[in-house]
Amino acid sequence: MPNLDALPAGVARRDPQDYAVDGVVPAVALAPATVEEVSACLAAANDAGLAVIPWGGGSHMGLGNLPAGYDVALDLRVLDGVAHHEPDDLTISVLAGCTIAELDRHLAEHGQVLPIDVARPDRATIGGVVAAGLAGPRRFGYGSLRDLLIGITVVLPAGRIAKGGGMVVKNVSGFDMMRLYYGSLGSLAVITQVNMKVIPRPRAQRSVVARFPTLAAAVEAAEAVRTSQLAPTAIVVLDEGATRRAELPDARWSLCLRCEAPPVAVARQAERIAAAVRHGAEAADIVENDETTSLWQRIALALDAAPAADTIGVRVGVAPSQVSVVAEAATNELAALDVATEMTLDLGSGLCYMRASGEPAVLRRAWEELMPLGLHATLLTAPHGVKTDTDVFGRRPAGFDTMRALKAEFDPRGTLNRGRFIGHL
Repeated sequence: MPNLDALPAGVARRDPQDYAVDGVVPAVALAPATVEEVSACLAAANDAGLAVIPWGGGSHMGLGNLPAGYDVALDLRVLDGVAHHEPDDLTISVLAGCTIAELDRHLAEHGQVLPIDVARPDRATIGGVVAAGLAGPRRFGYGSLRDLLIGITVVLPAGRIAKGGGMVVKNVSGFDMMRLYYGSLGSLAVITQVNMKVIPRPRAQRSVVARFPTLAAAVEAAEAVRTSQLAPTAIVVLDEGATRRAELPDARWSLCLRCEAPPVAVARQAERIAAAVRHGAEAADIVENDETTSLWQRIALALDAAPAADTIGVRVGVAPSQVSVVAEAATNELAALDVATEMTLDLGSGLCYMRASGEPAVLRRAWEELMPLGLHATLLTAPHGVKTDTDVFGRRPAGFDTMRALKAEFDPRGTLNRGRFIGHL
């Protein structure tokens, strides 16, 4: 039995049943209200040999291997809100529990935006998004969140509070350490505060949506725009299933391109892009401003990494020139398994997102077929049975020995996310 007596008595507690990870319920759930309380909780857990899993909004908790131990859930949602904002410098510091929707509302009041895509902005927290390291289609136009980080505050497993970077865009202090935590799934430290660059909010936006009879035709049109002087901020191709989820007109393949700029410029850009993709298309329409926002929120559901009982979500990384080849192979493999599927191809980033629903045994076969198709693959979410005896991060990367050494240095007792990161670290 885990020794819970050493945990701080004054920290608020929650119902552990609400914090199950892959069917494992922790012995206790703590909700610290300050960074100092986070430090006290981690130090006590580390000394007692307890396994801790950090929590934000839970929207990325499907990502990760089966936990090798889980005693304490550390809920960071009380640590929310904006810590500091310098509108004139286009920089902001946000506490880890702040949701993406809350952050967007705050920035909107100042005519600014953090240009990222997440599947569930009302639930997803900035700490969770940084820890998960998922980047959506707007990465093509603005870079990933990793590129926007300028500072970070974390609590190490032994309780020490550490900082990297700062609030200055050109600050290089702690640069490598800051980016080390991005995408580490909270396996090295608990993120408590993030400093970021933001941009002026685009005054207008449009989307071009074109329908194609074949994958090859859709990808060819997307590549023509991607390699041209035109400047969309996102380029995706959707199959029938993803097209329905995005609530677009029925199409075998849909090409969606996002334009963001001042009103006159964005209207002109959308017209030029529509003209460029009409060759080979069954139709090409322009979606106006408000509709564009909701459209791309629906498209971003391809990134969903929330726990799922009968669905797998897979991300496969490919060279942009190989997207159609990998997508065709994936389509054939999934068709042979006779499962309901959705496919979203992020042409701007070279990422293929695939979702399939069915029985666990069939979904396990789907993952095994999809995993070797690209340069790398990640199982974003899956039922417990699919995760058993596999690594949801696919093949081990070339730098795995370095990752293992970092885990041993930062978390020698395996306190944080025990077994859940790459290679079951």
